Amino acid sequence: MPSPSLFTFRNGSALDPRSLLSSLGEVVYSWDIPSDALNWGPNAAQVLGALPDKAMTRGIGFAALVEPGSGPSRYDAIFGCSEQDQGEGVVYRTRYAVALAGRKMWAEDTGRWFAGSDGRPASARGVVRLERAARAEELTMTGPDLCDRPALVEQIQATLQEQLPQERTVVVLVAAIDELARLNDDFGHEATDEIIATVHERLRSVTRRRDHLVRYAGNSFAILLAGCPREQIDAAAKRFSKIVAEAAIETGRGIALVRLRVGAAIAPELTGHAGELLSAAEGALAAARAGAIDDVVLAKPQRRRQDRVEPTHLDVQAISALNERRVRLALQPIVGAASREIAFYEALLRVGQPEAGLYFASAELVPLLERRGLVRLFDHRVLELALDRLIGDPALRLSVNVSPRSLADPEWLDAFMACAGAAGAAATRLIVEITETATIESPSRMAKLLARLKTRGVQIAIDDFGAGHTSLKHLRAFPIDILKIDGAFTQNLRRSTDDRFYVRTLIDLAGHLGVETVAEWVDDEAQATMLRDWGVTYLQGHLVGRAELDTPHAAASLLRAAG
Repeated sequence: MPSPSLFTFRNGSALDPRSLLSSLGEVVYSWDIPSDALNWGPNAAQVLGALPDKAMTRGIGFAALVEPGSGPSRYDAIFGCSEQDQGEGVVYRTRYAVALAGRKMWAEDTGRWFAGSDGRPASARGVVRLERAARAEELTMTGPDLCDRPALVEQIQATLQEQLPQERTVVVLVAAIDELARLNDDFGHEATDEIIATVHERLRSVTRRRDHLVRYAGNSFAILLAGCPREQIDAAAKRFSKIVAEAAIETGRGIALVRLRVGAAIAPELTGHAGELLSAAEGALAAARAGAIDDVVLAKPQRRRQDRVEPTHLDVQAISALNERRVRLALQPIVGAASREIAFYEALLRVGQPEAGLYFASAELVPLLERRGLVRLFDHRVLELALDRLIGDPALRLSVNVSPRSLADPEWLDAFMACAGAAGAAATRLIVEITETATIESPSRMAKLLARLKTRGVQIAIDDFGAGHTSLKHLRAFPIDILKIDGAFTQNLRRSTDDRFYVRTLIDLAGHLGVETVAEWVDDEAQATMLRDWGVTYLQGHLVGRAELDTPHAAASLLRAAG
């Protein structure tokens, strides 16, 4: 039974997730990193207040609100991680002060980033939680060695205007502490601030008088080198990385070993534009972070025409893969929270070239297909593959994701009804997952559509639930069977009492509605134990199994596991 202390009923009605989330000062976001498109949950205005459009829609716009020197930015937290995405994303966590409509607040920013085909971060999903007002004395780090990104661009431009007419090169080095997220976890935010301050002092000790050192974006340092020949860039950069690594750093929480990664860009060889030069150095830094060997990476000239046609090239690759039937499923187990026995698998889209052993993950591919209007074709192919597996394995249950674009397409719906009807009893072991955002535009239409899908015997799950898009009234109207609780909340259970309260409330809400629950992004036993004790039905995440390509060998293993 739901606990009244955790889940409040008023006149027989339960609290809506949106109002509860706002009362906790939390808002969910998703970030498409290549396009810099930022999307917030529906309660963003209630939590963050009235912000400029750019801050609400662009990652760089929101980053401009972060107080310089207050903590690593979201960008730093994501690109500062040396861990590689194995298909289920990589956790990040940071804390900074942010200027919100006349007030400055401390905010915790946690989430998970997902890699593109090149292994670099391509998308992120997380939650911002406002903690408390930032005091003036906490934000007193000012002076010539600290600035925000726009001020840094102005300083680079001034240096270019001074040096280039004299035919002297200008090199921009952008340096950042490696694995800052791990340091945050191991030592805490206060000790991490001590580490950043010590690194700053060490860098200053080896900076020449004619060069400029500034700290910006929390964990990032920029060093402007005037008259540095190209062949000396590597040695100059390693002078800075060496001074940081030569001795451990003592903090109030223990001794830390710190490594610096550096990206470099040179003018006028690369560009004479300050913003482009800084972006190139930041891109080189990202490459240095992604590699396991090189501490220093020098930016290379980009072939702009080729860059502009790359999305079309990926588009052609995707269509070719569909025509050549190179679409595959990767299956991730979902287990009973109490028994740990496999209940069903989530069938995830993978597209690629089998001979090369390379497959695009859905985190990168689906947004591309949606922009190109092709996602319906791939959703249909995933449905076909899933039903084929269900027909061939009577003990198997699978869930498939359906894009909101497909749900709105009558042709996809007709094709679904035909395929599910032809599959007969096998369709009753199929779960159709829709995102919570798919229910926003027309809840009444969505309720009718889902009811039509259910006539084929399938179950319905709402994915990424908890952002507050769906009211309790509409939840009651939808013929749903499962709520999949957004991993942005479940991954932070050990650290956040607010998230523990919110997740327990969502589980109680599901119990009130008579539906099952799946907790996403479960990575450790402490999470799993809490969720089991609170009554969650199923667990999904690294702890219980990663997504693996479905192969004949895997199929035999699934049969044995199901039996």
